[in-house]
Amino acid sequence: MNQITKSKTSGLIGWCRKILAEKKLDDVWKAGIRRGPIRLMYPPLRTIASIRIDALFADFIPIPKNTGHVLYKDGSSLSHISDDSKGRQRRDVLIYLVIVVLGFLFQLALQHAMRPHAVKGLYYHQLSSELLMQTVSIEDLRRAPLESLWNLHIQPPALDIIRAALATIWNTDYPYSLLRNVDRSLYIIWALLYGTLGALVFLWLSQLTRMWYAVAAALLFLAHPAVIYYSTFLDGTLLSTVLIVWTYYLVWSLRKDPDRSVIPLILSVSVLFFARSIFQWPSVLLFAAVLGLLKLPKRKIVAFLAACGGVVGLYIGKQYYKFGLTSTSSFTGLNLEQSIGHTGNYMNYYWDYLANVKNTEEMLHSLPGVLVRKTKLEGTPNFNHISYLKLNNYLINDLRTRLAATPVNELASAYWENISLYFQPSSRYLEHVIVDRLFWRNFYDMIFSAPVLPVLLLSAFFIFVVRLRRNDYAASVALALPALFVFFISVIFEKGENMRLKFFLEPVFFIFIASQIYIVSDKVRKKIDRTQALWIAEAVHLKTEIA
Repeated sequence: MNQITKSKTSGLIGWCRKILAEKKLDDVWKAGIRRGPIRLMYPPLRTIASIRIDALFADFIPIPKNTGHVLYKDGSSLSHISDDSKGRQRRDVLIYLVIVVLGFLFQLALQHAMRPHAVKGLYYHQLSSELLMQTVSIEDLRRAPLESLWNLHIQPPALDIIRAALATIWNTDYPYSLLRNVDRSLYIIWALLYGTLGALVFLWLSQLTRMWYAVAAALLFLAHPAVIYYSTFLDGTLLSTVLIVWTYYLVWSLRKDPDRSVIPLILSVSVLFFARSIFQWPSVLLFAAVLGLLKLPKRKIVAFLAACGGVVGLYIGKQYYKFGLTSTSSFTGLNLEQSIGHTGNYMNYYWDYLANVKNTEEMLHSLPGVLVRKTKLEGTPNFNHISYLKLNNYLINDLRTRLAATPVNELASAYWENISLYFQPSSRYLEHVIVDRLFWRNFYDMIFSAPVLPVLLLSAFFIFVVRLRRNDYAASVALALPALFVFFISVIFEKGENMRLKFFLEPVFFIFIASQIYIVSDKVRKKIDRTQALWIAEAVHLKTEIA
């Protein structure tokens, strides 16, 4: 077929898209009939010259976006499109629930199969929830749950809120039995979060790619050893990751449809604040800036700031009044000192700090047990002890002195080491009963670490930028800001556990890379299909001429 016909072919595609945008039928285009107008070209391309663009939409009444249906000019409803759209929504919800259930059952089956190798017949990791630095004693949570939660200063309270609720349910005077019951229940909750994370990957990708591709990608991601690792690690990493992905999805949804309510985002960001110390009060300003770049109405941005700022401000006010802190965590000094290279000495000193601290009679009588207990159930220090506040202030002041005295090249070297740690495999944080036995682990670890992961991210970014339209620049920056924020905090405030912090963004990285791979493969497929269609049309044309 000659070049003129090819030009008309590509021109028709552009015209179709332009008419869809002008008549505000974008939702119909995105809802699944986007190939409808283009299919007019397959195979009767010989009649392209006779197709008038107006005729493609002559039978439709132009209607606003988001109405969810289309009408013919005669007043009858194009109900099958509306019904199909609702049917797709029901199908996607069903698939979402199926992935949650399948992930949940797979996780439980995997744990059951590895139970003979478990530490103490229960733990797939060497740490129970009681041994974690960022939790308080299960005994305090059982004896005085509200008082203990109100007097937390080491970390945001989300994880200990869950532990306190479970301790209340499993109420028993035998602390070791209580701990095992609580941790066993945490494994079940985390297994449910495991399935939910896979379902969120599907939910997002299903709106960027085809359904079958989204399902395959979600199941592929659930096999990621790091997902299995943190689903059986009894800290808040998995919970935070699920919340980050959900928050990111809500931000992306607001970019897609600014008319959506910001209430889900308000709730999600507020819960993140109580779940992960990365998200301190500046994160509220960050998300407000994101909403501004997405060009949401000012009233929505003000509502977001008022609601989230109010919740965050009240809690930070409590922290400052009780502990003199302007954050949810008193690990700030330790983390910052470690981040510039002072790891071993400071950590050892931190663990042994209470050995030289004596509780006075006044402290024992006037302060809650969670602030004066020296050791927790299994012998580890209670880092929520009131004395650690003084140490935190000392470390912060010491950091300022060191930063002023440290050459820039040494600081750059320290932070580059943090970046190198960040891009190590997130499944190799510590030994793990299940993950260490997975035969597919090395393949996933190669994909989700340097140099492969940075190359994939840069390649996906290049594909994304090439397709970017000028009026999408601000929105694209808005979508990038949360990831850059989490990455920045993970590098600046940590040395040693950086690969674990990378897991917070791995689902988002995976969705971004998978969607760009789909776009490229889909363009290649369409180009092949178009070439084949052109050949067929030319063959038909030649056959007609011969006849």
